[in-house]
Amino acid sequence: MPLRDPLAQIGRRIVDFFDRGGDAPFVVYQYDPHDEYSVRSELGQLRTWLEADTRRVTCVAISLAELFWAAIDESGWAEQLIAQESAANGDPAGLNEVHSAVAEILRLPPSLADRVVERLVNAGDRSAVFLYRAGALYPSYRTSTLLDELRNRVDRPVTLLYPGKLVGETGLSFMGRAEPTYGYRALIVARGT
Repeated sequence: MPLRDPLAQIGRRIVDFFDRGGDAPFVVYQYDPHDEYSVRSELGQLRTWLEADTRRVTCVAISLAELFWAAIDESGWAEQLIAQESAANGDPAGLNEVHSAVAEILRLPPSLADRVVERLVNAGDRSAVFLYRAGALYPSYRTSTLLDELRNRVDRPVTLLYPGKLVGETGLSFMGRAEPTYGYRALIVARGT
């Protein structure tokens, strides 16, 4: 099965980095949140393509949802946060307090970026990183923050699977609900329809 053009573009950038050197590409693969399962399937196709004998790139797929829940569980605040969210009963101010508390947990050591880097300790030299299930972070944590923190710590290609909406050429609205963020220091590749 041939790769969709946007995925082939990402794959070529990754292979070019390993074959020719330069700065490791950081890519945001933007897609409609409703396409989550299709995109995960496509990630499997890209993985197969990259790991072929002619390219020999190992793919390290990291679930941000898994890291999110590990941070919440390890904080010891999970039950209290769940109770506080239930008590908020849809009240925006109460929910904002919960989201702020979750964001703080994800910033404390080990931060979300620390957890990603930890997953790469045993990765080979010819490994590319794919961050998926970013929607679990909504609305507590912006993915632009994570990519900025990883930029100086990860020396290999990083692709963030981004559920959201492309606004103009450079704006990204997380989950299609958050105010757009501009200035991502990554190439934005839109999945399209």
